[in-house]
Amino acid sequence: MNMNRAVARAAAADASQLRRAYSAAVAHGSRNTRCSASEERAYGTLRLLTLATLRLPDLFLYAHVLQVFDEDPDVEQVPPVIVGAVRIISSGALRLAHRALETHARNVGYETGAWVDRALEQAGAWLCCQVDVEVPVLLDQARRAAIALTRATAATADDRMLVPEELANGLGHLLAIYLIATTIG
Repeated sequence: MNMNRAVARAAAADASQLRRAYSAAVAHGSRNTRCSASEERAYGTLRLLTLATLRLPDLFLYAHVLQVFDEDPDVEQVPPVIVGAVRIISSGALRLAHRALETHARNVGYETGAWVDRALEQAGAWLCCQVDVEVPVLLDQARRAAIALTRATAATADDRMLVPEELANGLGHLLAIYLIATTIG
């Protein structure tokens, strides 16, 4: 399946499919984090954000390799190991960012549900808007996730409510990547 068809199929996901994909990404992310939920929840927000952000260079690399294979007319199918790497790394980063949202919400005193809903809505919107993008979709989404997670990290110092806003942005971009990779795989 080529990238454009995968993006179109991922963009067709309705709200319940997006929610299921989000839950699946959080669950599958344990393959990347190699931690239980209780171990992750014991970490602080800043550590979780750092661990999520540390996965992004690998995500960029594998997203780029996937894009190169997709654009090569001599390649019939992107190697499953490449698609799997994008899926596993994006789900690991998403899982850690989700735990950061949970931890921050617990410490500050807000509900995570509205922010997760926002991430789901944004992922759906971004997938629908990925027509005529100059930067390949996976690289663009990974770049935007990196910016959002970096902003969330910086906001931990002095802007308590910018943290969940940027986390929701990052979660939405990571979910978009996960959905596309899942569709390709």
